[in-house]
Amino acid sequence: MVTKFLFVSVLFGTALFWLASSEPYEDKEALLDFLNNVNHSRYLNWDERTSACSSWTGVTCNHEKSRIIAIRLPGVGFRGSIPGNTLSRLSALQILSLRSNSFSGSLPTDFAKLGNLTSIYLQSNNFQGPLPTDFSAWKSLSVLNLSNNDFSGSIPSSISNLTHLTALVLANNSLSGSIPDLNLPTLQILDLSNNNFTGSIPNSLQRFPGSAFAGNPLSPANFSPSFPPVPPPSVPPKKKSFKLREPAILGIVMGGCVLGFLVVAAVLIMCFSKKDGNSGATEKSIKKEDVVRKGVSSSQHGVGNLAFFEGCNLAFDLEDLLRASAEVLGKGTFGTTYKAALEDSTTVVVKRLKESVGRKDFEQQMEVVGNIRHENVVPLRAYYYSKDEKLMVYDFYSQGSAALLLHAKRSADRIPLDWETRLRIAIGAARGIAQI
Repeated sequence: MVTKFLFVSVLFGTALFWLASSEPYEDKEALLDFLNNVNHSRYLNWDERTSACSSWTGVTCNHEKSRIIAIRLPGVGFRGSIPGNTLSRLSALQILSLRSNSFSGSLPTDFAKLGNLTSIYLQSNNFQGPLPTDFSAWKSLSVLNLSNNDFSGSIPSSISNLTHLTALVLANNSLSGSIPDLNLPTLQILDLSNNNFTGSIPNSLQRFPGSAFAGNPLSPANFSPSFPPVPPPSVPPKKKSFKLREPAILGIVMGGCVLGFLVVAAVLIMCFSKKDGNSGATEKSIKKEDVVRKGVSSSQHGVGNLAFFEGCNLAFDLEDLLRASAEVLGKGTFGTTYKAALEDSTTVVVKRLKESVGRKDFEQQMEVVGNIRHENVVPLRAYYYSKDEKLMVYDFYSQGSAALLLHAKRSADRIPLDWETRLRIAIGAARGIAQI
């Protein structure tokens, strides 16, 4: 009896531990404290009753969903200073992106507790005061972007301790003094332009182009606009090879296959809506409340906004897409599809449409497409309209397209699809098309 009791107790305790570790409750509490103590104009769907890892906008958790490792909240409309003892409690945080807001004041001193940070994006705010004197707490930091603020004072020499730093962007501030000798072999991107730096450029930084120092009253004898560009890393990044299992192939291929049909269907609907006034009038009755979050502006239909759909936990703006590195995935009759890698590691698919259509018709059709929910239909996450650009934003699937899996040449890294798998793909695609 005692043995059974101990066995049950161990099982019960293990179950409680697993449940407790499946949701980062302490991290959630820290984020809710942050949200409740800062002004913001954009709606955030953060609720203690929902999963932070699965549904909270701008929040990314680790694989075990036990800790929050990334916060990406650009253009949310935050105002005022960052409340202390809130974000600093996210001790596992690796990526912090609060750019394009209206934060003011100095950087919280308790950010030194975030020892696992690898990327800090705080550009385009109203931060003031000196930079932190000791950067050694962020030993893993690789990207530091504090541009377009009002920081003053000098660059601390402790930045030299960031041996993994690849990008340092401090442009458009009020920094002054001499530029320290930053002996950082890993540094590939440097921008110190439009500050008040004086003196000469240290030898360790003369490998960067003159544009990195433009707009500073530096010594003419040492300042040259023709510095050679930074050499690329000597060791190329290793590519990971992997093999897809059959269930993964099925899910990805069905979604990718239906994505093409979805875009074609959306554009065809727009074309017919222009010709058929009666059907257009019917679709105009769709309520605009289905779109619950609109870009960075308070105007729902203002030029320059990305319109996000309900349930989307992505957090970026049009400026992010314009700055993203783009790779062409395919070209079709109705436009070109790109893979867009944003600077905060988010990757999405952007469909750039050729069709010319009015704003009202376009938005009505996007709302129809955006509210389609089916396991075999890739959901539309956001869209953008202007006179010259019509964009549709989808999730990115890294395993490739259906065409690649069906028709690519066989290799050691590729598992051929059997007929049963191909049949399931066809049935899944047919169900998606039927839902559309």
